[in-house]
Amino acid sequence: MTDERYTQVVHAADENLLRFLQTFESIQENMGIGKVGASQALLQEVTANMFPTLVDELGQFPPPDSHVQFHDAFTAAIRHCGNATEAFLQAGERDYPMASANSRRELCRALNLLYQCRGELPTLQSYWLTPEALPNREALEATSPGTGVPVGMIHNKRTDGLADYSLYVPESYTPQQNWPLIICLHGAGGRGDHYIWSWLRPAKSKGYMLLAPKSMDVTWSVLRPMLDVSSITAIFQDVCSTYAVDASRVYLSGLSDGGTFTYLFGLSSAEMFAGISPIAGDFHGMMDGMLRKKQGIELPIYIVHGAQDHIFSVGSIRNGYDLLTRIGYNATYEELPDWGHAYTSSINEQLVFPWFESLGAKPAPSDG
Repeated sequence: MTDERYTQVVHAADENLLRFLQTFESIQENMGIGKVGASQALLQEVTANMFPTLVDELGQFPPPDSHVQFHDAFTAAIRHCGNATEAFLQAGERDYPMASANSRRELCRALNLLYQCRGELPTLQSYWLTPEALPNREALEATSPGTGVPVGMIHNKRTDGLADYSLYVPESYTPQQNWPLIICLHGAGGRGDHYIWSWLRPAKSKGYMLLAPKSMDVTWSVLRPMLDVSSITAIFQDVCSTYAVDASRVYLSGLSDGGTFTYLFGLSSAEMFAGISPIAGDFHGMMDGMLRKKQGIELPIYIVHGAQDHIFSVGSIRNGYDLLTRIGYNATYEELPDWGHAYTSSINEQLVFPWFESLGAKPAPSDG
């Protein structure tokens, strides 16, 4: 009876966590000036006293012997969700950026643990996959025998002048085929092991690898681009030496400062990429020399920007896009009328990823 009650508690928590994660993701994507109070009210309505209650309930019923490891990880994940909620609910308009960063850190700690526990949480499976991919879940989760390399979500510390990075390798990875890869760049003050979660759902569903490096400093080195270009390129080469990466289907995208650096890295290393997509990024003066040389002019570029962006004015982005098209760059511009400057899970999933897929493999270099 105790085991049955424990299972019931886990099942109820599974359903509550799905609602919480979906709500919190939506809140983080739609944040803007003057929206903190309404967003806090919505999160409070969804969570109420959820997390302390879940921790208490899980503590009342000892887990079956086979679930002790799961129990410890699951309980820790719930505590991190509670910490993320508390940090967000305590934020004011003025201190929101710092509180949001603290909340995001706790949330990502929870996501790491919940992803490890996903086999015991069937309701949460829909959070890690697109609706179209859910019927194929077992095949996507089936680990191929004899791969000899780590798969799933991997977080690596680097030394010798190279930054930390996070890597997602589809669980069904096999070296018998080559796999497309997206390099995704976080925003100022962000981290690769946080931003990578905004890309997981489409990548896992469609069989893409993800590489999310950390900037060498608190943000990307727009004044000395080669500092981060060298680090990312070395990490990428290391990944390619370990995994079967499809060199004709490597894509680049970034958010905010990561979007700005997407221009600099993408145009300076255009031969690496089948396409790049800066999101909520700026046109930086360091691009001027590359544009004058028409560097990377054939590289497909998909610019996504919010009309309500309070960091990088939408007017300057429109002007930058007009400049690119006048010069002859292969650029497409998507302006989101209601979006500001926030997280990008649905933008990555519904806009950028389908655009990457539409490009397919980059043309082989001509002999001439």
